[in-house]
Amino acid sequence: MKRAPSLVPLFLLFCLLSPAGAIEIVIDYTYDTNNFFNTQAKRDALQAVADRYSEIIEGNLAAVEPSGTMSGTSPGWRIGFKHPGTGDSIDLSTAANAGTDPLNSSGENPAEVYGFPGLSADQWILFAGGRPQASAGSGGTGTGTNFTTTFDDVHGPMHRGFNDNTPGANSVFDLPRWGGSISFNTGETWHFDLTTAAPFGSVDFYSIALHEIGHALGLSTAFNQFPTDGAGKYTGADGIAAFNGDNGSSVSFLSLQSAGNRHFADDVHKSFVFSAGTPVSVGVVPTGTRQDLVMDPVAFFSGQQQRLELTNVDVAALRDLGWETLDAPDVPDFSRPDNRTGRNLLSSVGNNIYQTLSGQQFQLRSKRARKVRAVLGVQNDGNIDDSFAVFGTKGNRTFRIRYTAGGANVTSAMIRGNHNTGLLTPNSIHQVSILVKPKKKRIKKVIRRPGLKIIKYRKKTRSFLLRAISDNDAGAIDFNRLRVRT
Repeated sequence: MKRAPSLVPLFLLFCLLSPAGAIEIVIDYTYDTNNFFNTQAKRDALQAVADRYSEIIEGNLAAVEPSGTMSGTSPGWRIGFKHPGTGDSIDLSTAANAGTDPLNSSGENPAEVYGFPGLSADQWILFAGGRPQASAGSGGTGTGTNFTTTFDDVHGPMHRGFNDNTPGANSVFDLPRWGGSISFNTGETWHFDLTTAAPFGSVDFYSIALHEIGHALGLSTAFNQFPTDGAGKYTGADGIAAFNGDNGSSVSFLSLQSAGNRHFADDVHKSFVFSAGTPVSVGVVPTGTRQDLVMDPVAFFSGQQQRLELTNVDVAALRDLGWETLDAPDVPDFSRPDNRTGRNLLSSVGNNIYQTLSGQQFQLRSKRARKVRAVLGVQNDGNIDDSFAVFGTKGNRTFRIRYTAGGANVTSAMIRGNHNTGLLTPNSIHQVSILVKPKKKRIKKVIRRPGLKIIKYRKKTRSFLLRAISDNDAGAIDFNRLRVRT
């Protein structure tokens, strides 16, 4: 995961699963050779992420003995993963030694470790550590060098009782259900504390680890169980239903970053925090506010949002992978206008920021007292149909202003505060065009000298407050500011 001034991309890193009271995450620090997790606070932070998934995911994982199972897993089967301290691939074999290892019959394919004792029922193994790396975190699901019969075995180490086997060569692309490894950048400025929001300039460990555990569970991966059309569209029925429920929409797919990058498309989909279980809610967006999906490729850390939590869509996507989860509690009806202003809606400011002018001020420069244009977008960010009364500051002797909507002049209604958006479905936007005309004779200054005419323009500024109020709930208000200066 790379860093930007206020953006932290999330790269593939895989961790591990655990359902509500049934599956235990066993974090193994054997390969933390760089001592990244050298304090209890760091280990507690990782355990909190693992516990979050444990409280959400239900089900069982079959035990697998070193000798295999009755259905075909060979003695000497292996688990494989990326060494969290070095980045090298490593295999742990259940065979006692290289001489008894059936996968090393030619003497050219020894495992790195022998004598692995097998998998206990309902336990997922997470090998954790850190190393210097270009991204904030990296890792992967478990793999392992094995015979095809091991990959095909529903009760073996790769499926562990999940009846999601795709027999034959494709079975090696089935989601491994035993665990994986996770590694974090030792050079990052991390915030491990769970009781405070991460200060600006640091990276919230909980948020990043939550994303990476999602990868370990199979989210945004190329395994057979991750539902896509192969061309950049997510087709999982539960994930789509959760998105539609949270947004009052009826889409038939969710966009991925690309066909080759199976993160959900960055900053495209929003969903409510999954409130079942025990969310680590300090620094999370308020209840009733949609946040970016945890499985977006980029985590936006700002003054408004310092911690990400699992959303309804992220958890529903786990169900699409075959995991059993708690049901999402119903979200009560609520109203929320969301103002944004800019030269156009694509370049506007204020999206998903509410009831504060911080981050909601847009400035235009009028050169030589020329007229300037802007647009106000009022979006319904509630979860019910709603309409909004819209107010806009009037002009003055120096700056004249005209508001139009749908081609009609609504200046008088805007100034009185009774221009109305009409009924908007959730996520719909009402657009108001703004034209500001500085009065040249109050700004332009002409200096005449013999044989010379000098024109200067005085510096003047005017701020226009723009406000929207829900017709359903008078307390649901959003506002922003347009500043024009010459």
